[in-house]
Amino acid sequence: MATPDEILALRRMTALGADTTVYDDVVLNDMIDELGINAAAAAVWSEKASALSTLVDVSESGSSRNMSQAYKGALAMAQHYAGQDSTPEDNSLAATTRPIVRES
Repeated sequence: MATPDEILALRRMTALGADTTVYDDVVLNDMIDELGINAAAAAVWSEKASALSTLVDVSESGSSRNMSQAYKGALAMAQHYAGQDSTPEDNSLAATTRPIVRES
C-alpha cells in the first residue's frame, strides 16, 4: 500500500492537484502498488498526452498559439519517467570500465 507521502509525490511528479476527480487517492494508490511510482507517473503523463493530442496550433489576427507543444511536453514527461525505473535484468545502469589510453 502506498504511503500518503508517495501519493503526494506522484501528484507533484504529474502536476495533479488534489481537486482532480479522475485521479483520486485510491486510483493513485493502486497505480503505485501495481507499477511503482515512476512507472505510475509515466502512465499518468501518457494519459494526459492522450487528452492533449487533439489540440492544434492556431494562427489568427496576428497572434499564434502553439497548442501542440502541450502534447509534446506530456509525451516528453512520460518518456522521462518511463526511463527512471530499472529492473535487475536491466544492465543499462551497470558499472563499466574501459582501458586508459595515454597519449605519448
